[in-house]
Amino acid sequence: MGIKGRFWHLISVALLGALALEIVMILADGVRESFSVQRIPAHLATIAVGTILGWLYELLRQTNFAFAQTMREFTGLRSGVDSLTSRIRYQDEALAMLMHCPRHNEVLTSLIKTSMSDNFRYVPYVPPGLYLQFLTTALKHGDGYLGVQRTSLRWYREQGAGSYLAGLRDRPMSYKKRIFIVDDADVPDMLADLADQETLDYYWSHTGSVETYWIPVADFRKNYPKFEVPDDFALFDRQLLIAYDVDKQVLIFDLLNETRPELKIFTIQDELTSRQVMAFRPVPPDATAPLAAPA
Repeated sequence: MGIKGRFWHLISVALLGALALEIVMILADGVRESFSVQRIPAHLATIAVGTILGWLYELLRQTNFAFAQTMREFTGLRSGVDSLTSRIRYQDEALAMLMHCPRHNEVLTSLIKTSMSDNFRYVPYVPPGLYLQFLTTALKHGDGYLGVQRTSLRWYREQGAGSYLAGLRDRPMSYKKRIFIVDDADVPDMLADLADQETLDYYWSHTGSVETYWIPVADFRKNYPKFEVPDDFALFDRQLLIAYDVDKQVLIFDLLNETRPELKIFTIQDELTSRQVMAFRPVPPDATAPLAAPA
């Protein structure tokens, strides 16, 4: 609204205020009493007061409008500052990740770029194929591998994961170990896979010399009463974690320290195996081999 428009708007508001107060006065005094010479000064005063009240009402309305607009702008500014602060914090954490784990900068850079559009360290809507691509990139620079798989053996074949398994097979590392933690409802599938030579041949021909064990969830909970059953994950050099929720298709990555349960799972597995407690059963290369009994 221009200056001219605002001027006429104020005049109209003042007239409406004067008219409203004049009507109230007429109704209070009665029509006969109001329209007399003696009442002219009172009518003029009423019109003046009505005009002032109209202007005051408009001023109050404009003030309330300006205040509400200021609050909206403040809220937007605060939201923007919070968002900027979060991004700066994420960028600092991302830089710290890259500095603490230069060996895996390639895969970390890829993961950080993918996650920055959502929540840092969490990448939503990741299909299994993309999860395997991230793992394949991490393999290029890894010197050690520990992994947990929450499916049966057949999953690798069904997902066409032979290239990833072969990459792990061909990458020289100081240690390679994988544990299948199988939901109790999926144990029959796992047992069927262990009895199927074709499935075993596919797995072992692609994965190579990776120590491989399996354990039902019920046995895992018995041997790890303080631990949550983990999602799928791969742990490179006992530092870089890439975890995957198969059902929700969410990928999580982080740098670990020695107190994290993902590492302790393998520490306890080593201790139990060294004491010949077969809570973790080896996956045999031959379907005719007898399966180890649960501990």
